Amino acid sequence: MFDFVAIDFETATNYIPCSLGIAVVKQSQVVEVRNWLIKPICFPYFHFYAQKIHGIHKEDVENEPTFDLIWNEVEPYLEDTIIAAHNASFDINVLRRTLQHYHLKRPKSRYICTYILAKKVWKESTKYSLDFLSNQEHIELNHHHSDSDAEACAKLLIKEAEYLSCNSFEELKHITKLRYTKV
Repeated sequence: MFDFVAIDFETATNYIPCSLGIAVVKQSQVVEVRNWLIKPICFPYFHFYAQKIHGIHKEDVENEPTFDLIWNEVEPYLEDTIIAAHNASFDINVLRRTLQHYHLKRPKSRYICTYILAKKVWKESTKYSLDFLSNQEHIELNHHHSDSDAEACAKLLIKEAEYLSCNSFEELKHITKLRYTKV
């Protein structure tokens, strides 16, 4: 059985978050999904393309807290756990850079990438994007909404483990030869 937290960030530009979604998994079941809108460091600037992708605009976040103000609420979810993300290098870099900007300590956790894992599970696939895999695996997804993306990522990891007949992260690590990197 798997216990972990899946995360997804939407950004105003580059690595500057304007939304964070998490999905908490206990015993291979999604038990909680959360979402935070975030007033980004670069406010009021939003890259045009980013707004087009996720639909979050400066008016949506102008009265929302900055990341440092939500960190006390978010940190307990991410501390001392496995964090999953689809294309984790992006989401983990958003987290690292934002924590560094606010001089906040990183959680003592490790992370796994469901995108990289998908390449080991569905070797014959031509696409590994979250929306493509969610459709293939019949996972509901409202793409580029951070809470929905996080929940889909969580469900995708559970399916990946099932396909590989793994019942723990240790088994998954052994079979796939993936490393779990520190946040």
